[in-house]
Formats: sequence, structure tokens, C-alpha cells
Amino acid sequence: MNYAKLAGEETVFDVYCGIGTISLFLAKYTKQVYGIESVSDAVEDAKKNARLNGMENVKFIKGRAERVVPDIVDKGIRPDVVVLDPPRKGCDKELLEVIVKAEPSRIVYVSCNPATLARDLGYLKEYGYTAREAQPVDLFPYTKHVESVVLMSKV
Repeated sequence: MNYAKLAGEETVFDVYCGIGTISLFLAKYTKQVYGIESVSDAVEDAKKNARLNGMENVKFIKGRAERVVPDIVDKGIRPDVVVLDPPRKGCDKELLEVIVKAEPSRIVYVSCNPATLARDLGYLKEYGYTAREAQPVDLFPYTKHVESVVLMSKV
């Protein structure tokens, strides 16, 4: 939430949104959230969670991020903030290309894999984004796994 720096009028893309946990939380503080997820059951749960919480400014879309995000951008919808929470393999290059073209002012990248995080941040850096802050989160005590949250912004 702190990294998103929402003022209430932003459009947010929550890519790999799962059941909408981050989407619904951010929706309280922004104009519109688009949650994108490829798992059908997760999207249905996200929609149900939105209804149960009376959230009308969030739209959940089922499909692969690499296909859905370009479709949204082609319709003229541009994100001010993009939240990325990909699986361990990180983001596909096609998705990162579209995000770069959409030019959000901030990207909040949540990662469970330092190697793919470094790879993806390197790509974003090539296109004018810089890492401003990073926060490790130990969600798995007594293991080698650490979740990382990174704020990138357009230079």
C-alpha cells in the first residue's frame, strides 16, 4: 500500500491477482482496479469477494496476463500503478513489454524468487524504471525462502 502511493484517482492493474486480496485492498483507495488472473476458480472467488465487500470499482478478468493486459491497454486504459505478483518463473517478456509501453508511474513487484525478480527488474531498468525501495518479508520462517516487495518508478 505504501509503495502504491494512491491518492484516490489512479487506475491500478493487479497482475496475477489470485483471489483478489491485493486488488480489493487497493480498491478502497483508488478509482479503478483491474485484477488479472489465469486460474478460473481464483477469478470466481475474487468476483465473489468483491460482491461480498460491496466493491464496485474492481474488475476481475480471467486469462493469461500476456494476453489480457495488452487487450486492456489496446482499449485505451492506462495504469498509473501496476502490481506484479507472478509465480516463481517471474513475468514473461511479452507482459513486461506491454507494461513498459503503458508507462505506469509506479510498479510494485512482489516476488518469491530473487533470481527472476532480478531478471525482471533488469529488464524494466533498461526501459526507464528504477528500483526505489525494497522490503524483504519472511513469510516462511526457518526456510531459505523470502518474499520481496520492490517499488519501481519511472525515471
